[in-house]
Amino acid sequence: MRTIDLKYYRFFLLLPLFIGCSDFTDITPKGQSILNKVEELELLLNDEYTQLQSWEAMYLVNDNIPAQNILDLITRHENGMPTVESVLLTWDETVDRTTITQDPQQNLYGAFYGVIGRIANPIIANVDQATGSKTKAAQIKAEAYVLRAFFHYLAVNFYARAYNPATAAGDGGVPYMLEDFPINGLAEKRTVQEVYQFILEDLESALELDALPENPAGMRVGKAFAYAVKAKVLMAMRDYAGADQAAIASLAINDRLLDHRDDRLAIPMPPFDIPFFERPRFNEEELFYQVSSFTMRYIFSPDLLASFDPNDLMLKYGELENNVATYLTGGVLLNQGGNMTSLAGVQAWFHYVMAGDFKIHYSINSLTTADMYLTRAECLLRGEDANIPAAMEILEKLRERRIDPAGYTPLNVSTKTEAIAALKQVARCENFATSKNFIDMKRWNATEPEWQTTLTKTLTLAPQGFMPRGGNPMIGWDPIPPVTTKSYILRPDSPLWIFPFPQAATNYNPNLTQNYD
Repeated sequence: MRTIDLKYYRFFLLLPLFIGCSDFTDITPKGQSILNKVEELELLLNDEYTQLQSWEAMYLVNDNIPAQNILDLITRHENGMPTVESVLLTWDETVDRTTITQDPQQNLYGAFYGVIGRIANPIIANVDQATGSKTKAAQIKAEAYVLRAFFHYLAVNFYARAYNPATAAGDGGVPYMLEDFPINGLAEKRTVQEVYQFILEDLESALELDALPENPAGMRVGKAFAYAVKAKVLMAMRDYAGADQAAIASLAINDRLLDHRDDRLAIPMPPFDIPFFERPRFNEEELFYQVSSFTMRYIFSPDLLASFDPNDLMLKYGELENNVATYLTGGVLLNQGGNMTSLAGVQAWFHYVMAGDFKIHYSINSLTTADMYLTRAECLLRGEDANIPAAMEILEKLRERRIDPAGYTPLNVSTKTEAIAALKQVARCENFATSKNFIDMKRWNATEPEWQTTLTKTLTLAPQGFMPRGGNPMIGWDPIPPVTTKSYILRPDSPLWIFPFPQAATNYNPNLTQNYD
């Protein structure tokens, strides 16, 4: 029987807290794994997958602005005191990012490999020898294979170059942690091509078991999610025919979309009975739900808000709405000690949201049925024989469910260039407050000029602060002249698209050389 080092899998020591009282009388001989029952192994899958939020990814693509004093952040950066936030805000490629202290609480690398090491690999290593239902054993083994594939997919997208068929065999990737990895060994950094090949092998192993449920619990892996991961992986590898077939397979199991026009989703907000849109948690679009445990503020950029249709129901009535943001932002300016007063126009551009009030309920890194529709639309636009009408039909299927019927107008698209722009716009709005905009933009920017985007941003700063508009802070705030502006550009081939391995990993593994120049 394969044994598990308890020092490596410390999480396992907590298992008695979740096991019935009678199990406390069981004695496991020294040197043997305590995970020798299928029902014990399944407990590892009862995870909330927290700490997977990537503020860095959202800062980079300009979906969000750091919830800090922007003027002070930029001033300190320009005076030689950069931070992770200031580098991503200013898109400064000259800073040595390996020297910047990183918050261990936001160590995505550790979070990704934590799922692989304490959940996926222990199940794969032990389930064949475990006692219990063979049907259940096959199911949780398949789930573990999908989890291992998916979190490696996330890791390689954050810490390595986007997949390029011409260079993937030589491009540095990330470690691929298999179940027989030696406890005291140093992880080998695989090439991008090797990582993707391992991912596909794990997905095929999962699907070959034919044990994944079609209607899993919200935070458990099912067959539709497995095919969705396969679709995104093949899309990244530019196998568009294969990606389309996998997306079709996923949608054949679950093709449901939330309809934001549904009056049942509009909730009156007291005391003014303003219609308020709340996206339900564990909704039918989510293929695998991941919660966020963060309590930081969401400060949405003007660029993101401008990308939404002005009649978008979430923009008009939901967490993104800015019709009543003036008094909310006035409260921010008053109660946060001027924390955001250095950024002119904040009251019109951003909506202040605490995590406790953030009720859109998006899974931060996971996949949805909308992602599969977007995958299908992109596949239809690929190649010289692009099917623009069919792609636009899919995009309009999404748009018409998100936009107020009184203001809905189909997009007027006739060229492939216009269709690509429409796809990017719809995808960005569907995937806001997630890491998926980062992954998509990075992939599009890799080598293809017609898909690349040069991002730009201009920040208007008010060093003297703000004054209440018309003397009434409940109406809004205006910057005190003089104001200054700062403009920034992010190139499609910028090294910033590749995140640095964290010091917590590189300090102990010399194999983890950075993948950017």
